[in-house]
Amino acid sequence: MEALLIFIAKSSGLLLLFYSAYYFLLREETFFNSNRFFLLAGLITSIVLPFFVFTKVVLIDSAPISDLNYTQILPENAINNSLQINWSLIFIAVYSIGLIGFVAKFAIDFYSLNSILKGKKIQQQADFKFVDIKENIAPFSYFDYIVYNSSLYSESELESILEHEKVHSDQNHTFDVLVSRAFCILFWFNPLIWFYKKAIVQNLEFIADAAAAQKISDKKAYQYTLLKITTHENCLAITNHFYQSLIKKRIVMLNKNQSKKSNTWKYYTVIPALVAFVLLFQVEVIAKEKEGINVGVSKKEIKSVDVYKIRKTTTDSELKVIAENLKRNHNVDCKISDLKRNSKNELTAIKVDVKSGTEQTQNFQIKGTDGIKDCGIIVTTDDNGAKKISLMAENKVAQSDATNKEHKVEIIKVTNKY
Repeated sequence: MEALLIFIAKSSGLLLLFYSAYYFLLREETFFNSNRFFLLAGLITSIVLPFFVFTKVVLIDSAPISDLNYTQILPENAINNSLQINWSLIFIAVYSIGLIGFVAKFAIDFYSLNSILKGKKIQQQADFKFVDIKENIAPFSYFDYIVYNSSLYSESELESILEHEKVHSDQNHTFDVLVSRAFCILFWFNPLIWFYKKAIVQNLEFIADAAAAQKISDKKAYQYTLLKITTHENCLAITNHFYQSLIKKRIVMLNKNQSKKSNTWKYYTVIPALVAFVLLFQVEVIAKEKEGINVGVSKKEIKSVDVYKIRKTTTDSELKVIAENLKRNHNVDCKISDLKRNSKNELTAIKVDVKSGTEQTQNFQIKGTDGIKDCGIIVTTDDNGAKKISLMAENKVAQSDATNKEHKVEIIKVTNKY
């Protein structure tokens, strides 16, 4: 779950980077085709780059495990694992409900599209398939299909509409619409993705408007056609349709002077930010022991270290959770017994026995009149999957039976593996 949340955070950060660059630097420029590929690149980068991790190896001097302070190896939160699992299930349930809902909405839109096209007469011209319908639906294109109701428009208006939709079809704008729709389905919970999709769809309209206006002699007539189509409210979400909101913005962009080529520097502003992102979040530092140093510690790279800490304030239920997590996560049998507490409800005595499979039982026991010092169990896993169990008492590796001295244990290095 933690890995998923990290991925979502990284992906959202990259989306925010590209959207901010577009909104503040490129939105007012007339580089519509370049903006199209910039926005698509943002979507691809946001989902691909978080998976690329670069490794950096750092050589360190090895040290005996008995010299390590286990409180600094890994802050174990094993006691709260049950709560984390519950939150994970809630997150998955909520996400699944939203995902199913948006997939269902997409299926309904696709069914509506097929219902409109089914049984209609298709006129093939060059690479386009024209479909003249009777329904009062705004003109739209879907790949090479161009759908319209000729009875609602004059000849000049229909010419403007068809030129506009031909651009959508010829440049495969339906691909952009479907890709952005897919991202909205997968990341429906992220408000930013909906603004991003809106930017993509609006920029496609700018492209079609600019290309169509160049082929039509009367640009004002084309703008009047834009205004007329706004009376149609029925549109299919998975198509490129002639009607779009923000008609005023489209007309403004139609009459805007071409941007200077020197303004293309704005596209490169994301590069330093992407480099910083990689250096900060996509570089994994791996510590390896220097060659030629042998102090009794295996030179196999440690993949993970799980620490199950026991304090004087640890409750009986928390001790039970520790035993359950050792069994579930590492198949280690842990028996905690001989518990005693003082008037402050602090642990003053405890005995811990751990065993993995048929291996010999490891144990330690602490007795005293005051609250015990921190102790616990460490399970290390190397890169080959081999595991080692170590018992810790007073920040040292321990395996012993109790002595008569308060809080004292015999120190023995543990090398058992399973």
